Amino acid sequence: GGGRYDRIVKMIEQSEKLKSTAEDKAARLADRLVPYTLGGTVLTYLLTRNVTKMLAVLMVDFSCALKLAMPIAVLSAMREASASHISVKGGRFLEAVANANTVVFDKTGTLTYATPKVADIVTFADYKEEDMLRLAACLEEHYPHSMANAVVEAAKERGLSHEEYHSQVQYIVAHGISSMVEGKKVIIGSSHFVFEDEGCHVPAGDEEKFRSLPAAYSHLYLCIAGELAAV
Repeated sequence: GGGRYDRIVKMIEQSEKLKSTAEDKAARLADRLVPYTLGGTVLTYLLTRNVTKMLAVLMVDFSCALKLAMPIAVLSAMREASASHISVKGGRFLEAVANANTVVFDKTGTLTYATPKVADIVTFADYKEEDMLRLAACLEEHYPHSMANAVVEAAKERGLSHEEYHSQVQYIVAHGISSMVEGKKVIIGSSHFVFEDEGCHVPAGDEEKFRSLPAAYSHLYLCIAGELAAV
């Protein structure tokens, strides 16, 4: 099946192939101890002829403890992580975390919501907020990206209609959207796309407003004719 529990079971099965270095070392050491344990057991019986003492040697066999301790410790750690909604695919990755100095996240749906919302609209160069949201929704409605959906939904919540008065829309993968509106080039997208690739600038006198944009939010930049119009 393809359910959540089926995936969890599959992940646990795969974790056996992703053992940590400590688990591998413990398993190898335990295997090396087996001949000595068996030899000690036989020697004890030959010297004492006492079955109880012979079994005592087997009872204190360290190889079993080594083989069991590490996997149990790793599974216990994986269970604790699961209780905090963290899925660990194997002991190898738990071990790597101890030495990690950089963590890379898949942002959407992990650090951020998978369904973002428009928190605020900041306009520049005397553009009106509703006009900029209408224009942004007009461009973004063509692409099923979570950020695009948020813009379209915000326009819908405000009852703003956004007729297609632009020319053909060009989608630049992982950057943004470009089109022509009333003879002016309009682009919307990331900071890198807008300012570095397209060379747009902040209108004179609005520099402080631009610098004060809250860093806690993801920003979507809208430019008209090479000038920042809204964020």
